[in-house]
Amino acid sequence: MDMREDTELTLTVDRLAFGGKGVARVDGLVVFVDGGLPGATVRAKVTRVKKGFAEARAVETLTPAPQAVAAPCPHFGVCGGCLHQDLDYAAQLFWKRQQVAETLSRLGGLRDVDVAPAVASPETYGYRNKMEFAFAGRLHLGLHERQRPGRVLDIEKCLLMDDRTGDILAFAREACAATGLAAYDPRTGKGVWRHLVVRRSLATGGRLVHLITGPSRRAGDAAHHFGEALLERFPDVSGFVHSVRRAPTTVAIGERQVFALGTDHLEERIGDVRLRISADAFAQTNTTAAEKLYAVVAQAAGTAPDRALWDVYCGCGGIALALAPGFETVYGVEADKRAVADAQKSAKLSERENCVFKTGDAATVLADLAATKPAVVTLDPPRAGADGQTLAAVMDAAPEKLVYVSCNPATLARDLKILSDLYTLTQVTPVDLFPHTAHIEVVAALELRR
Repeated sequence: MDMREDTELTLTVDRLAFGGKGVARVDGLVVFVDGGLPGATVRAKVTRVKKGFAEARAVETLTPAPQAVAAPCPHFGVCGGCLHQDLDYAAQLFWKRQQVAETLSRLGGLRDVDVAPAVASPETYGYRNKMEFAFAGRLHLGLHERQRPGRVLDIEKCLLMDDRTGDILAFAREACAATGLAAYDPRTGKGVWRHLVVRRSLATGGRLVHLITGPSRRAGDAAHHFGEALLERFPDVSGFVHSVRRAPTTVAIGERQVFALGTDHLEERIGDVRLRISADAFAQTNTTAAEKLYAVVAQAAGTAPDRALWDVYCGCGGIALALAPGFETVYGVEADKRAVADAQKSAKLSERENCVFKTGDAATVLADLAATKPAVVTLDPPRAGADGQTLAAVMDAAPEKLVYVSCNPATLARDLKILSDLYTLTQVTPVDLFPHTAHIEVVAALELRR
């Protein structure tokens, strides 16, 4: 078949690929279908043709998928935040497990892996404790569109967070627009407003709002006036932080904190761990599911009361603090000094006196820690996975157990293939921290071969 862009096809979708697109076939050619659910027949328009595969977008559902449901969000389909509100949650869990198994087999050569059923999130809506909203133009504030990610959709509320967040979002959009200042444009470096990050604590009910602007001279006064008005309008917002970001990359992380009104952090609880979370801190965005994640990690790690544990890429210390009662000493390693400062304060809050947190390049710090001879090493790297030198340092230490927590099955597969020289993969458990999205968190348990 002569397939080109804008060609319309009738396709039957047979499964979901990693990343969330449906998979169909035409004359043996794989077609990845945005908006296609397993079991559905759709009319789709081809958007891209490459050697070996094509991409298409579903424009009409001719026969609905057996597990299709009505999406409750009025922005669904336009907003890029959720892909699968229209798929029954049990089916989402099934396909996430399948995607993990397929990815480990295809990219890691791990074909006989025991992949457990995905652990469900206790809440499927209102579960997020953090949302990142983007500014654009004069003046939009919301989430990026699904089909046109360069555009920002003004959303009234997001069902992944509570209703109060929608109220804060509407107030911020109106207040910032009233200044007459435009959003920051990464192409020109001009403009002010960049991101609005809203956090909430389930433990205290407090909220922290983080405004990130460009380096414009006009940003400081405007941000201060906005912060004061926000705190007056919303008594449950316990803190406001203004940061500046100069880099053009559209990441909701401040490079320099300018000021804070009220408190500059939140306190959260996950099990018996008390976490101090600053404006730019990395912490799991689903508090109740994070407790389940920690439980899976703890089961895989076991205990060694007279031995050490290394927690590599420890962030603000959640996993290290959760596992600390089972080990003599826990060493947390993290490159971000702000995260380490939070981890140290969290250790005091949690009364964990056996935790030591170190800042620096992971491979370098692990070399310095070699004499501690860990019984267990946990790793929770960013999406890019662990770097080769860090994996080499871990393998040199040869702990009896490794527990690898990953938010990207593709890089997990790559790293497990490297670790397989010394370790046997004993269990893989997906944990769903992100219902209705394509994101998957995975815990892999490994044991040293004797």
